[in-house]
Amino acid sequence: MDAASGHVERRVRTWPLVVVAFSSLLLLITISGTATLVKARELYKARSDLNQRHRHDAEALGDVRSAIQVSSIMIRDYLLDPSLRRGDDYRDQILELRKSTSARLAGLEKVAQPENRHKLAELRAEVHTFWQSLAPVFEWEPEEKQAFSYTFLRRKIMPRRESVTRLAAEVKEYTDRSFLHEREEIAASEQAFTIYVRRMLAVSLLLGIAVALLSVMRIAALERRSEQQRLQTTKAEQEMRRLSHQLVHGQERERRKISRELHDEVGQMLTGLRMEFRSLQKVQMAPRKEFEAKLEHGRAILDRTLQAVRDIAMGLRPSMLDDLGLEAALQWQARDFSRRQDIPVAVDIRARLADLPEDHRTSLYRIVQEALTNCARHARAKAVRISVSEENGTLRLEVSDDGVGMPDRDALAAGLGLIGIQERVRELGGRFEIHSSRGCGTLLTVDVPEGTLVA
Repeated sequence: MDAASGHVERRVRTWPLVVVAFSSLLLLITISGTATLVKARELYKARSDLNQRHRHDAEALGDVRSAIQVSSIMIRDYLLDPSLRRGDDYRDQILELRKSTSARLAGLEKVAQPENRHKLAELRAEVHTFWQSLAPVFEWEPEEKQAFSYTFLRRKIMPRRESVTRLAAEVKEYTDRSFLHEREEIAASEQAFTIYVRRMLAVSLLLGIAVALLSVMRIAALERRSEQQRLQTTKAEQEMRRLSHQLVHGQERERRKISRELHDEVGQMLTGLRMEFRSLQKVQMAPRKEFEAKLEHGRAILDRTLQAVRDIAMGLRPSMLDDLGLEAALQWQARDFSRRQDIPVAVDIRARLADLPEDHRTSLYRIVQEALTNCARHARAKAVRISVSEENGTLRLEVSDDGVGMPDRDALAAGLGLIGIQERVRELGGRFEIHSSRGCGTLLTVDVPEGTLVA
């Protein structure tokens, strides 16, 4: 079965898909890159803050221990100095050390972890007790300094100094422990961040591979389609050249046929008519019956000439197609075909053909004409049937025969006649089908869709 019908192939545009795919890939890379930078900055800041806080805590505790040591040394020197002239200098220096130590301890308490604050409180209390124990020394007289200095140093200053140093060491130990714990947490966060980066890289890589594969597959499909279209275009160009060649030869054959008919039939009849007119001049004085016989013979030649001209004109385009309509033209065509080919043709028309536009009448008439011509040339049929019906606004034309069928359907389908039928049906927006099998005849079907039947 061959069919010529309007078919619109639905094509998927490639560039929106490529834009969406690459946009998604770029968006994923942008989001993952931004998240990676933010997370990296957070980890870097956390590690930097941890190191800076630990260094600050270590420096503060070192300053506290150093202040206590320096204060102990200054008290010792003051007690061993027999004079009182430098007492105010020692007192001022110790007060300055006390103020700086208090500031350091206050700073430590602000940033200290909750588990370290009780030790800092003990250290602060012990340091405060140490400073309070130094106050009476500056009120002593030289005799009191000489009498109580050794005992004061051994029983009060040195134990309290050792206690402060011990507490400072314990605070440092707690601080180091907290530092190690926070550093482990940061290391765990960095490890999780590394896993996250690897996952995002893997996802981006997989998505990129998927986009690349889809793009390559789509491009390959487009290249194959382009190559197929190129081959189809080349084949169509070759087919058009062949059909153009056939069309030119067909026109030349039609011209030769018309020329031969005009020369052989019309020309000879006109020549005979001219000879009859000459013979009439010779017998104008002859008896009346002989003259009338010659005149009747010339009138018969003239009638045959007119009939031949009418036949040629009807073959080109029957006037009844315009005067009487498609139904009458089809009936005349069937009778003329039966007369010339000695093949009976049945015509069954069950449709309203009077309202058809001129283009539709002409196209349907030529389709039937070409179908009958193919029957005469190839089918070797004994009977032909032409049927025109209408159903739900669709006009159906069927031309069937009981001939030998199509032994080589492809070869016949490539012929100029059937291609001409296909083109006419396509112009009407209809559908054209041929059903044929060897020895079972041929059925040609033409459907004109609804909406094209009214002029």
